[in-house]
Amino acid sequence: MCGIVGISLPRSTSGEWRESERSRIRRMVAALQHRGPDALQALVLDDVALGHARLSVVDLASGSQPMRDEATGVTIVFNGEIFNYLELRQRLAARYAFRTRSDTEVLLAAFLAEGIECVNSFNGQFAFAIHDPRDGSLWLARDRFGERPLFYTYGPSGFAFASEAKALFAGGLVAPELDPFALMETLHLWAPTEQRSAFKGVYSLPPASIACVRDGRLEVRRYWALDLSDDRIDRSLTIERATDELEALLDDAVGLRLRADVPVGAYLSGGLDSSLICAIAQERLGGTLQTFSVSFQQERYDEGAFQRGVAASLGTEHFTVSVGDGEIGQLLPAVVEHTEATLLRTAPAPLLKLSGLVRNHGTKVVLTGEGADELFLGYDLYKETRVRQFWARFPSSRIRPRLFERLYPYLAVSRQSPQLIERFFGNGLEQVGTLGDSHRLRWANSGRVSRFLSTAFVERLGGWDPVEAFLDGIPPELKRWRPLAKAQALELRTLLSQYLLSSQGDRVMMANAVEGRLPFLDHRIAEFAARLPDTFKLRGLREKAILRRIGRKRLPPQVLERRKFPYRAPIAESLVGANAPEWATELLSRAHVDAVGIFDGHKVERLVAKLAAADAPPSDADDMALAAIATTQLLARRFLADREIPSTHLDAVRVRAA
Repeated sequence: MCGIVGISLPRSTSGEWRESERSRIRRMVAALQHRGPDALQALVLDDVALGHARLSVVDLASGSQPMRDEATGVTIVFNGEIFNYLELRQRLAARYAFRTRSDTEVLLAAFLAEGIECVNSFNGQFAFAIHDPRDGSLWLARDRFGERPLFYTYGPSGFAFASEAKALFAGGLVAPELDPFALMETLHLWAPTEQRSAFKGVYSLPPASIACVRDGRLEVRRYWALDLSDDRIDRSLTIERATDELEALLDDAVGLRLRADVPVGAYLSGGLDSSLICAIAQERLGGTLQTFSVSFQQERYDEGAFQRGVAASLGTEHFTVSVGDGEIGQLLPAVVEHTEATLLRTAPAPLLKLSGLVRNHGTKVVLTGEGADELFLGYDLYKETRVRQFWARFPSSRIRPRLFERLYPYLAVSRQSPQLIERFFGNGLEQVGTLGDSHRLRWANSGRVSRFLSTAFVERLGGWDPVEAFLDGIPPELKRWRPLAKAQALELRTLLSQYLLSSQGDRVMMANAVEGRLPFLDHRIAEFAARLPDTFKLRGLREKAILRRIGRKRLPPQVLERRKFPYRAPIAESLVGANAPEWATELLSRAHVDAVGIFDGHKVERLVAKLAAADAPPSDADDMALAAIATTQLLARRFLADREIPSTHLDAVRVRAA
């Protein structure tokens, strides 16, 4: 895993730019030093400069980048892993003389043999750029689910790309300015939509997409999409055969992701998904797996007992980092530095500390269980969708909505007033089955954060609705899918790729130069899951039924029987009151909030006072509002002012000309 950068300038200026661009590309690479501390290098060509910050995982000795094919001049910078590179290398060996053992050279050889359509052959997590001087093209591509980030900016002065926005700012082709539309999307959808970032003029290449820059023109297209339509379901499958096929696929996906020239560990949350990955990895490694977990001082957030139980059952060498409420507030500025985003949760903060623990143990790579909930109907969101479908068939029923009491037994209101449950979950019952119905209650809840926005900021948006704009952009064929498939598609396009794999994944791992690998997001598993009947995944109100069948042979009963436990971290307890860090007291003050101008200082002042005086846990809406306001204030402080790159980082970058 690494960081990549590049600049492509109009050909008319190419004779003048070499010296100035040495400095520009040097600053861009240096800005990503945290992603790849093992080697910082750049290559200046006639009209393109490419740079790379390397985290050495495969072919430690000879996999340096940028990598250039001497015969054609085709040059690549690559962030990620091609897990099936050994099989591809064997296939390409007759047409290409390999000089290294790296997957980077396999990718380069595949491009030379097949063109950009080679991406369809890759089983991996990747973001790469290839410059082809034969026709002056610059190609960019990103993996199917967006496991690896890639941002770009373009205009009359040229085109630039980077793994993180901060490198684009360091290059000087775009100035940091917060995008009000991206912020509104975040407040409702949890993250900007696929093509946006938090900043104006900085765009995200969507997952499963290819971009081509040629003759000053940019074209972007999608090369893969997960088809969840009814036509894909294989109704001839029995649950027994499906379990066997999925188990074989999962075993192979884990095996591929254990390929590395450095030790590979695993995150262990104590839930079904990560426990299953750890069990398979422990078998594959012959009992030498190291596992890493985060625990909390507050019992309502902590899964430590389950983590220790699974680790003991599997016999892993287990390490835990404990996070207190006060630490989360101290970690949050660094989290925003790396996520480059407004956040509705503080959950990435403990994971930043966890990746530091991994790195301190000399481990560069960890497996995680992300993706299982989206593919195998693990979230309560899907159960809500099913219950609302059932209720909508007989909307006057007083019995059917009582199923929500089984779904959420911990809600005091479910015991005190069933009528409140009916009013909340019955809102929009007549829209059941339409696109967005599965998510509207959640989007409306998070969208309540917008009540703290300043009047001037709201007026800039002119009544624009981020939810409707997002739904209008969904491909028409998705609107014909069954309700659970629609819910999955929306979850994959919002929470997974834009938040879980980014702010809560790549960005807080790579802050400490740790690479995450996600076996459940092997595209073969995703496509197999799309073939399964919904009842193989969600049986009644029991999630991930088929994964539980696989887990019976490998995991202790307490993991299989426990209710799903959503990963969260304290918010109000970490930012106001006795645990409030100095920066929060300053940036959440009325004067500072009004100075930034996004939120209303008076309303924020009242929220902070309310939460500081509370003697009970805050509401979810107030928690999310506080997180969003605090991280937006941090975002403005960090990125809207000039920031020097340490000279030690600049001095470490080696720049050469072709």
